[in-house]
This record gives sequence, structure tokens and C-alpha cells, in this order.
Amino acid sequence: MKAAGFAMAMAITGAASVVQAQTELKLSYNQPATSAAWLEVIEPYATRLETLSEGKLTVARYPGEVLHPVADGFRAAATGITDVTSAWPLYQASSFALFHGLQLPGAMPSSDIATVRVMDELYAKYLRDEYERMRVKLAFNASTPSYDILASKPINSMDDLRGLRIRAGGSTATEIVERLGGIPVTMSITDSYTAFQQGVVDGIILASADMVAYRVYEVGKHYYQMGVARIAIPHAINAAFYDGLSPDLRSVVAEAGNAASYDYANMYTGLTESAIERMAQEGVTIVQASAEDQARITELLNPMWNDFVAQNGGEGSTAAAFAADMRELRDKYSAMSDADILALPPVEGLR
Repeated sequence: MKAAGFAMAMAITGAASVVQAQTELKLSYNQPATSAAWLEVIEPYATRLETLSEGKLTVARYPGEVLHPVADGFRAAATGITDVTSAWPLYQASSFALFHGLQLPGAMPSSDIATVRVMDELYAKYLRDEYERMRVKLAFNASTPSYDILASKPINSMDDLRGLRIRAGGSTATEIVERLGGIPVTMSITDSYTAFQQGVVDGIILASADMVAYRVYEVGKHYYQMGVARIAIPHAINAAFYDGLSPDLRSVVAEAGNAASYDYANMYTGLTESAIERMAQEGVTIVQASAEDQARITELLNPMWNDFVAQNGGEGSTAAAFAADMRELRDKYSAMSDADILALPPVEGLR
């Protein structure tokens, strides 16, 4: 009996420490190993995890949707198919409320670096509970650059958007397309090229850098610049895996994640600068929205702020405070240089 009791105690102890003993971290990503995002963000992130942990974490790398499609990021991270991956609220829109506020038109600064800082502060104060309800923790925050439209038909003004079938990832992007007169077609980014090529959609709303990354400029030759909104693209870590880590390894996850957020921002700053040049070289017609069209866009999209607050509790609610803080943080960090923002201590309370 004593031997049996000892064996049972050892089994329980072993089960409790299994995550701590699990030194391999499965890191999956939706883009291929040749992509800028993998080379400039995800691979350096994996290397930092290994280096900062002094070999206690060994990262198994899975680029190119090998383990799961990007739209299944939350499920994959929550169930242990992967340990760290892209887990974007726009693909689970009904599971989130305040998170969608990050994607309101004009919500974020123009700087990619400043945007990360605003997201981190808002996440720690308002968004953590929503995200962790998905049975994951935050690995790191990231955001796309501002969204424009690429189409297979000429767009010389807002009037040309009317009736076009535009691929949108869901959530805010879908509503933006509707308000601008288009017909939103919801699908994951990885399905967009084929849908565009086959005429299932007439266009796509996306950041210019990702138009190049996903090569959709090969199909759409008409680019309409309007810079309507950014889309939050946070990355998740399996909650059980994270909770089983020692305090020093949790610190490694935090430090590597903070660096990855700003690597993402720097990557997108560079890619945005080069994307328009690349598309022009490939024969894409580029039209900047006129001042008149920009004013119309603002007029059509501004009600989304009031709707967001009304749909999430109205005046005096947490959503109202969130929207007010978001505007305040946007203005605060828009007035600071990227260097000054990077010199600030990391935001606490992200996990």
C-alpha cells in the first residue's frame, strides 16, 4: 500500500510539472519562411526565446500554416496544437467587444512604433480579460499599417467603390467596406489570392505592405490610397504552457515578446515605404484619395465611434472610457518620437 501511495504521489507530482519540463515551444505562423515577417520578426523572436532562456526553451518552427490555418489561431493555441501563433480577434469577431475598438477609423497614431505602445497600454487596462477568455495569454501585440483598397477595376474616386465585392477579414474592416458602398466578402487572407484571381471578389482591403507580401498586386492593378484604419494582429501563447513556466522563463517570454512587437512595427514601416514603389514597378495604377473624398470617408466612418460605444454599454460605460483613453493615448504618443517611445520601460500587466 505504501508503495502504491508513493507511486501515485509521484505521478501527481510529475503531472503538475509536465509543462515546466516541456522545453520545446512550438511556434507556428501563417506566412512562409521566405516572407519578411518570418525573417524579420518571427525567426528573431524564436532565436531570442532560445538565447534569453540559455537553452531552456527550444523552439520548433512551423511557418506557412503547416500546423493550422491562420483563422484557427485561437483554437490551435488553446488546445496545444501550437504554443505560440497568430491569434487575431477579427477571425473570432463575436468573441470580442472592446478589442474591435482598436480598429476604429483614426484610432491609432500614424507611427507603427507609437501604435504598439498604445495597444500595449490599452491591452493591460482594458483588453486582457477578453483575450484570455479564449484560453490563451498574450505573446505580443502587433498591428497592420493603415488599410487601403486594391481592385481589379479602376478606382478614381469613392464613387467607383460602389457595388464592388471587396474581401475583408471581418469585424471593423467589413463595416468599413459597407459604409464606403462596397459589398464585403469575408474570408481569411490566405484564401484571398485565389478568390481575387477567380473573380470571386473585385478587390481587397488591406495594408499596402501585405498586398505585396501576399502578392495580390499580381491580380489587382488599381490601388486606392485612403488609410482608413489599422487591424490588430496580436499573437497568443498557450495558457497552460505559459502558466507552467518558471518565473525566469516567463520573463524571457515577456522580453522576447516586447522586442517582437517593435520588430513588427519596424518591419511594416520599411515594407510600407517599399510596397508602393514595388507596385508601381509592377504596373499598378496608384490613386491617392482626393481631399474631397477623404472628407467624405471621414464623414461616413466617424459614426462608427459612437456606434461602438452605444453597442458596448453607452455613455458612462467601460467602452466609453476605453474610447476616450484611446484618443488620449493616440494624441500623446503621436507627439513623441519613435526613439523616445522605445526608451520607455515596457508596459506591465500584459500577462
